[in-house]
Formats: sequence, C-alpha cells, structure tokens
Amino acid sequence: MAQKENKTFLYKRVYQDLKERIQDSEYLRDALLPSEREIGETYQVDRTTVRKALQLLVDDGLVEKRAGKGTVVVWRPQESMPQVQVPFKPGKRNGPIAFLLPKGDNNSSRITQPFYAQLFYRAEKECHKQGYTLIYSTLDESDDFDGLVQSHGFSGIFFVSNVAHRHLDRAIGLGIPAILVNSYYNQMTSILSDNFCGTYNACRYLIERGHRTIGIINGDSRYTTSIERRRGCVTALREAGLTLKNEYCLGGTSWEFEAGLAAVEQMLAKNASYPTALVAFNDRLALGAIQAIRQAGLKVPDDISIIGYDNSDQAKYSVPKITTVEIHASLMAQTAARMLFQQIDDYEVLPVKILTPVELVEQDSVCQRES
Repeated sequence: MAQKENKTFLYKRVYQDLKERIQDSEYLRDALLPSEREIGETYQVDRTTVRKALQLLVDDGLVEKRAGKGTVVVWRPQESMPQVQVPFKPGKRNGPIAFLLPKGDNNSSRITQPFYAQLFYRAEKECHKQGYTLIYSTLDESDDFDGLVQSHGFSGIFFVSNVAHRHLDRAIGLGIPAILVNSYYNQMTSILSDNFCGTYNACRYLIERGHRTIGIINGDSRYTTSIERRRGCVTALREAGLTLKNEYCLGGTSWEFEAGLAAVEQMLAKNASYPTALVAFNDRLALGAIQAIRQAGLKVPDDISIIGYDNSDQAKYSVPKITTVEIHASLMAQTAARMLFQQIDDYEVLPVKILTPVELVEQDSVCQRES
C-alpha cells in the first residue's frame, strides 16, 4: 500500500511541476514538452508515472498528445485556466458515439448517399449491441470540432471519408478513441475497401471482353477512394499495353447522379469518337452515364458498356442491371466498430490500414467486343 501511495504522489508531483512551468511561460503555446524518457530521467520516475502526469495535463486542457510529434502545449499565458475537461478517459463508456462525415454536394446535413446509409445502419447496430447510442453529424473544414465534442461528450468517433486532417489530429490530441472509415490517415486506424483492386479487376474484366478504349468517371478527386480507384484503372490498362486518354477521364468534382450525366453528355458532344466502356467510381455516376448515353441515341451495353462501384440497390434495379463492384459496406462498418470498441476499452491506438475485400458483380451492362 505504501508503494502505491508513493507512486500516486510522484505522478501528481510531476504533473504539478509541469503545470506550474507551463503557467509561468517556461513552455509557451505550441512548444513541445520534453519526451517521456527525458521527463522520467529528470524526475527519476518510470514511464507509467510520466504518462499519468501527462494525462492530467491533457485533462486540464494545457497540452495535447500528437502522434508522431509529442506532447504540445496548447494553453496561452493570457488565458484563464481551462475549465472544460477532456470528455474521454480510458474506461469511460456512458457517452454516445459519433458518426461524422463531410457535407454532400448540395450542402446537406443529412445522410443522402446509399453507401453512407449502409455504413451508418451497420455501425448503429454494432453500437446498440454494446449499449451505445450512435449519432451522426456533418463536419467540414471550418466547423467547430471542439464545440461538437464538448456538447456531446463522445465515447468514441467514426470519422467517415474526406474529413479534414486537422479534425483527426485534434481527436488524437484530445485522446478520444477514433476510427477513420472509407479513407486513410497514417496516424489513425483506417478501414476502407480495397479500392485499387476493385477498379483494377473491373478494367481487367473489360479488357478480357475485348474492350481497348476504356474511360473513367471520377468522383470527387480529392478523396482517397478516387485516387486509389484511378490508380487501379491506370495500372490495369498499362499492363495490357493500353492508356487512359485524357478526353476519356471524366468527372472529378462530385459523386452524384447529375455529375455522371453531365460528364458523359459533354464527352459525347465534344468528341466524334467515344470509348467502348466506362468505369464509374460509384453506381450513381454510372446511372447518370446511362441516362446520358440513352439521350444521345446510343445503347448500353451495345455502344458503351458501363461498370459501377458500390453494388447499391440502385444498380440492382436499373435497366440494364449494372455490373458493379461489391465493397461490403457492412463488413467495413463491423470491422470499424470492433476496432473502436477495443480502443475505448484499452486506448491502444493502432495506426494501421485495413482493407476489406471487394468482388466484381456481373450483370447486364457489359458486352463482349470483337477483337
């Protein structure tokens, strides 16, 4: 018992001394505190004691822990001491879990994309099993992440798709368990489908069926998913001795039906020739492309074959049914949820990239071409 009391005294002594040095401006805002090893050597304590002391400073809002950087001072001397405590401590399990995603193209705060709806539905189911409430909100670059966190006291966060890195860094600094879904950040556990493999296999499928001029309909080119899917197409074409022509690289600003429609309309209006096949980076873009092709008096797949991505219900019920890539959104959400619960329980952050499998679903929108 005496040994336990001594250790408690030691970490509080280290905490109090560092706190006073911060308040006395020895460490200014944005300054790095010494490493855990250096602090341990200075105070002659072990690393566990140092970490307990640093966690108290985090709880006070004086410092943030930033992966790959260290412990950074965030308090300014002219500010009064922060009163708001960090909403999460390891073992706390009574707050809701957040599902945070970027706003859609129409600036809507609702979940409008079928893919996000699938993710949310399965994540909500997994959270319910563990006794959590799942709530969603949009989170853009300029939004007040701290205010959102403080008002809800989240136990954990699912960040979805192209969330600004400054919000991811802030969650890491605050010590809130967090998982990134459908994107990749090297300092956070990231769960996404094998985007490269999905479009690589789609292009190989077209090439095997005699297609030699293949185009793409990009989503939002800023997204990791878009970058990886384009890379898959380019690689498959290059291996077959083919190239992706600039005039057949369509879209790049949106994931919506209207973007696919407009992109293909413009291509058909500008070019006398057109590709025999298009790989759309989601099913809504593919549906827009099909409508544009029909409006031009052409047929799918006889004139232009189409492959989508996501295997949404829209693809299953379209005419013709769209050949698409199944990404197993439910598996992504289930994996993300289990990784988040593990992080909540022991706060062990694993900055790994986990890829869920994909598979091509053959339907009616691709035809065989004569070689």
